[in-house]
Amino acid sequence: MARNSKQTTSYNGFAIPLQPDTDLGLAMLIAESEDGQYEPVAVVANVGEAREVAQQDFRSRMDRLEHGETPLCPYVYKVWARGIDGEHRIATELMATKL
Repeated sequence: MARNSKQTTSYNGFAIPLQPDTDLGLAMLIAESEDGQYEPVAVVANVGEAREVAQQDFRSRMDRLEHGETPLCPYVYKVWARGIDGEHRIATELMATKL
């Protein structure tokens, strides 16, 4: 019996390289502080949408901070999505300072 020598390529656990408009299904955008605290932000469909939502969320948090509230101050936004193995993994990270 011959073995299948076809090698599968994985892109950090995803079937294809992720582009801004690659459909991620129901991915989660998570805000994470520098000390590891985190808060879910939104369900997003792709990296492009995640970037837009992260920008809006960051502005909202900064406005709340200016008005005396104490929101979590994100260091990074992470997009978690289901990979080809069925496990949830980080699809991308968006640094809050570069939004």
